[in-house]
Amino acid sequence: MLILIAHGSPNPRWRDSVETLTQSLQATLGPDKVQLAYMQYTPPTLPDVAFQAAAMGIKKIRALPLFLTTEGHVDRHIRPLVDKLRKDLAPIEVELLPPLGQHPLLRELLCKIALQSSE
Repeated sequence: MLILIAHGSPNPRWRDSVETLTQSLQATLGPDKVQLAYMQYTPPTLPDVAFQAAAMGIKKIRALPLFLTTEGHVDRHIRPLVDKLRKDLAPIEVELLPPLGQHPLLRELLCKIALQSSE
């Protein structure tokens, strides 16, 4: 299961975009393949979703932070949660993926957007 991790906000309008993204991915991949968790402000949290996945019999969890860098929230908040989940959910594999901003495809997409925007 892929768990997208967003920052979170008490403002429901802020959450709309990540929830819409998640629903699109679920429509393509299936709701049992992609879930959304929030780092703070609103449920579900990463542990909430990970424990639910474990209860469903999922054997591998991949956490994808929807952040631009590892510095800050990913290193200070998400990485320790993943480390704890590895212990709490063993033998389930819990993998922390690099944040979205460090993925080569996002860089490529940003370059294309920048080129289009500069025309």
